[in-house]
Amino acid sequence: MTTLTERQRETGMLAEALRALRQRTGLSGKDFAAQLGWHASRVSRIEHGRQIPTASDLHAWSALCQVSRSESAELAGLLRRVEAEHRDWRRRMRQGQSSVQADYNQLVERSATVRHFEIAWVPGLVQTAAYARQVFREQVELHRLEVHDEEAAVQTRLARGRQLYNPAKRFEFLLAEPVLRWRTCPQDVLREQLTALRQILALPNVRFGVLPLDRPIATTPQNGFQIYDAVTVVETFSGEIFFSNGATALYARTLDRLWADALTGADVDALLTASITSLE
Repeated sequence: MTTLTERQRETGMLAEALRALRQRTGLSGKDFAAQLGWHASRVSRIEHGRQIPTASDLHAWSALCQVSRSESAELAGLLRRVEAEHRDWRRRMRQGQSSVQADYNQLVERSATVRHFEIAWVPGLVQTAAYARQVFREQVELHRLEVHDEEAAVQTRLARGRQLYNPAKRFEFLLAEPVLRWRTCPQDVLREQLTALRQILALPNVRFGVLPLDRPIATTPQNGFQIYDAVTVVETFSGEIFFSNGATALYARTLDRLWADALTGADVDALLTASITSLE
């Protein structure tokens, strides 16, 4: 797992390397930015590690500095390590699951746009208490956790749901149809959860859709993911992988493609109703 300290160190190394290259040109930060057609503050933020450059930023910077092939490869490697961070679930949840949920609460609070594509579970933001409780209990068994704070984790996750009613934020939830069908919890819990999903369809700042099983789709749903502005999170059995910049742009394009084949509006409501009926 990349620790926060290690990631900060690598971000600092990249910033220092780019600053040294800029200084090697003899240009001031302001003049360097002008050559790139950027605002001077952008160069300053990158050189002080307050902004991670994109791949295109790095290419433009390298071209202006006339870096060697080996320098270019080293910079690209540093950027890849900064952009991707893996966090091990067991280590993350060593002190319980509530603190992990609190981290996600902060991530949602800081984000203007939150986008989910899920193939396994209903997104945490719209989970009922009973459904969330089932998810947290499963994690205790799967990861052999010693701290049992499922109830605190449920309450922390439910607190995140209040952000749905913040008109300044935009939310997108796209679910693969099996999410509505998986019997990962008792029937009554799933029925309550599906009923709750119907209630968010009318929220003006929420886009909700389902990727159906019985229609052709152009993009294979390889894995679920979440996008918080410029940060993408992919959850696996072993942990979370955090991406930014170029990777997030790819996930955003992928999500747009998936939405093109999704059911929305009345079609989703009908599908949710059918799924609820099948549980009776």
